[in-house]
Amino acid sequence: MIPTTRQAWQAWRIWRERWGIYWLSASPRRALAEVLLVQVPFILWELLFALDDPTRALSRATITIIVITGPCCILWCVFRMRQPALPWWRRLFFYGGLGLIVAIAPTSIFAILWNTAMQSSGISGIPPERGIGRFPLIAVVLLSLFAFTSAFIISRIGVRLIVIWNRLRRRRLVWSLTNAHLLVVILGACLLTGALILANLSLNPGSTLSLLPILFFIFIMTVVVLLVVLPPSALFSYLFAHRTTRRLEALADATSALRAGDYSVRVPVVGENEVAQLQANFNAMAADLERAVRELKAERDNVATLLDARRELIASVSHELRTPVATLRGYLESTRTHWDALPPPTLRQDLLTMERETLRLQALIDDLFTLARAEVSRLETRREPVDVGMVVRRVVETMAPLAWQSNRVEVAASLLDTVPAALADASRVEQVLLNLIHNGVRHTPPGGIVAVEAGADDGEVALRVKDTGEGIAPEDLPHIWDRFYRTRRSREQDSSGTGLGLALVKELTETMGGTVGVESTLGEGSCFIVRLPRAASAARPAETPADSSHAHMPSPVSLPS
Repeated sequence: MIPTTRQAWQAWRIWRERWGIYWLSASPRRALAEVLLVQVPFILWELLFALDDPTRALSRATITIIVITGPCCILWCVFRMRQPALPWWRRLFFYGGLGLIVAIAPTSIFAILWNTAMQSSGISGIPPERGIGRFPLIAVVLLSLFAFTSAFIISRIGVRLIVIWNRLRRRRLVWSLTNAHLLVVILGACLLTGALILANLSLNPGSTLSLLPILFFIFIMTVVVLLVVLPPSALFSYLFAHRTTRRLEALADATSALRAGDYSVRVPVVGENEVAQLQANFNAMAADLERAVRELKAERDNVATLLDARRELIASVSHELRTPVATLRGYLESTRTHWDALPPPTLRQDLLTMERETLRLQALIDDLFTLARAEVSRLETRREPVDVGMVVRRVVETMAPLAWQSNRVEVAASLLDTVPAALADASRVEQVLLNLIHNGVRHTPPGGIVAVEAGADDGEVALRVKDTGEGIAPEDLPHIWDRFYRTRRSREQDSSGTGLGLALVKELTETMGGTVGVESTLGEGSCFIVRLPRAASAARPAETPADSSHAHMPSPVSLPS
């Protein structure tokens, strides 16, 4: 079965990861032992050839053995050994001693080769002082040891620089792109050097020993060319890659700022390539995220406000319910305690008090139930054309005697000649008027007036409930529609209500599609305005206040708005 490209790529990654753990991971002792296991057999093999047949020691295989035991083993030890935990100056001495040990094998083989060449030149009649014998063997050995040891130290320093470079290119994209460009240059130089070496070996197959200076010269020239070419190539690559990586760095900084909570950060879109598309997508994502976070914060604030309101509501309801229940319990316990054979003389008065508290408790529960149903949009309303004038007259006729008897406050109706029909629920409109009139009577001193007006106002039906009471302070106006909210003066009065009347008025009016507002001057009175949608039918004539008879109150008066 032929593997797919993806399977081949995964296999290559697995092999590279497994093979990569062998590099720069062995101890110096183990790396040296692995090198000696290769070098010792080659030394013995070369000694046998030199003793048996000196001419075979001068073959091309000897140079191959020198390359294997010298550069190959040096590179293996350099890349196999991990970094020792030593100061840099002690590390140099350590590398020198280790390189000297690794250089013994190729130096020995090179010395055998040199000695064999000197013997061959003596046999052939060439004076040693005119041939390679000009260089004594001890000088060749010392020079070879120095060359291989220096190669080991320089290679190890180069490996350290490669490790630092790899760490740098993994962290910065600009150095990664520069590394890719330099790698192409180095590979090209290595291929060119290899081609020159193979060409020289092919053109001069017999003079193996004489090729060593040529090969060494090619190697040195390659190193010189790389040292000359690499710096300007690195600079060019850095400047070329920095233009792209600078945009990516700006995008990375913006991403970090976005992660830190700065949702207003944006990046400039430059160009039309993939980076520009990434910048545009980031800006769009940041805008969407900023809008979502803003909406979540608003929703969180709303939830916190609702939770606070719910806690205040529970506390207020508990307080308001506790008072009538405690009163009822106290009177019942007193009646039970003082009831022997005959009822106590205060029984009638106690029963009246308990009845009043029961009615108060029932009214509170009814208001809470109505508000709860309105809150969940389950309040039953029957919207139809309603004769608002008739509702106003009926409510005023009901409330006027009670207000005059309990508070000596006059309740009057002031209607226009024609009052348009409102699209509303008649029972809910009556409940709204009852709450507003009751609120006005409660906050109006004896001798005051509460007037109810009805008429058309900008295509709507407007109901105005005015009083000549104490008025509302400006700082209390925004809160009077809140449940259980009472002004400071109202809290000082024990019988001033529960604070649900105006909240119920607002809920009922909005449920019928209307609005409610208030105008008030402290010390002069208040005017509550209820606006309801107008019905499609024609306006109905209404009786003037003069035509209506109120047996328990004087003639109505008109108050300034």
